[in-house]
Amino acid sequence: MTLDERINAFERLGNVLNANDKIPEEFFTDALSTALQNFENCIQNEYIHHSWFIPEFIRKAVEGIRGMLEGAKLRRWLAAYPALMQKTTSKRVGVIIAGNIPMVGFHDFLCVLMAGDVFIGKLSSNDKHLLPLLAEVLCVLEPRFKNYILFTEGKLEQIDEIIATGSNNSARYFDYYFAKYPSIIRKHCNSVAILDGTESETELAALVDDICLYFGLGCRSISKVYVPENYDFTPLFVLLDAYKPLFSMHNAFLNNLEYQKTVHLINRIPFLDQGIMMFKEHHSIASAIGIVHYEYYKDIEDVWQSLALQSEVIQCIESRQARGEVGLCFGQSQFPEVWDYANKIDTLTFLIENSKESI
Repeated sequence: MTLDERINAFERLGNVLNANDKIPEEFFTDALSTALQNFENCIQNEYIHHSWFIPEFIRKAVEGIRGMLEGAKLRRWLAAYPALMQKTTSKRVGVIIAGNIPMVGFHDFLCVLMAGDVFIGKLSSNDKHLLPLLAEVLCVLEPRFKNYILFTEGKLEQIDEIIATGSNNSARYFDYYFAKYPSIIRKHCNSVAILDGTESETELAALVDDICLYFGLGCRSISKVYVPENYDFTPLFVLLDAYKPLFSMHNAFLNNLEYQKTVHLINRIPFLDQGIMMFKEHHSIASAIGIVHYEYYKDIEDVWQSLALQSEVIQCIESRQARGEVGLCFGQSQFPEVWDYANKIDTLTFLIENSKESI
């Protein structure tokens, strides 16, 4: 397949995912209807296999994928890689997929296939249904992709390169086990927000989404907020109530939240109890499920300088004012653009620069 054919196939995938239960007439086939229905059934029932993957949040993940697959965005993204047009060899790329949020490995899936390589995905036991079913939809739209996609729950064998994402502990294992392969090994990151106290209700509502989506389990979930001294949390806490109906029905989240409250109370650790979320003053960027850390500042420039020193462990920074290319608007962290790379490592450049050997 040419690069244009691969782009067109993924653009069609975005179109059928955006069909609002009606497949565009130009794409309709019985096979596509069946593949989409299988994917929809999985969205509705995946919580049975993994309780944190509720339909509401899986649909948010699909929404993010649709946004990446707009034709104009795909072409703008890939235009920055002219070497793709000259790439004639294919490699077998092993991809170890994390299981913290639904279809978190989609961007690697997209990058490997856009590079013309073979995607060999090792699935997490927490998320072993959704991406394969989405790949089936893609293969109905472009059957030639069938020879470029393989999923496994076993060992990765006969690979040329490796892309692996996991915890800091698993990253050390990956570094050792895959030492002989060209690799991208991603460690865990967190995301933060810098507030100045003048945020509008709309901005705070968007921040609430970035805190609560996927129960805060993603690297792009806001785990810490920096606030000016004497900051009033009341408006933010009121808006967080929007998630109360959803979170109050989730036993795993509620049990975890009750445990955290008990531990903090027994150990006399101060915290603010919003109801469905705890806020604790703490210097660490990483926080436990159900907890958002906060830190007061006097000078916002001190915050930016501190975060610059921690850039390797920060995925996103949300703020009303960016610093150069650093800083997102509220509501953007959970919906990355197709050119936004996890851990700021350019996956496509890695795939292109290591493309001398053919399978």
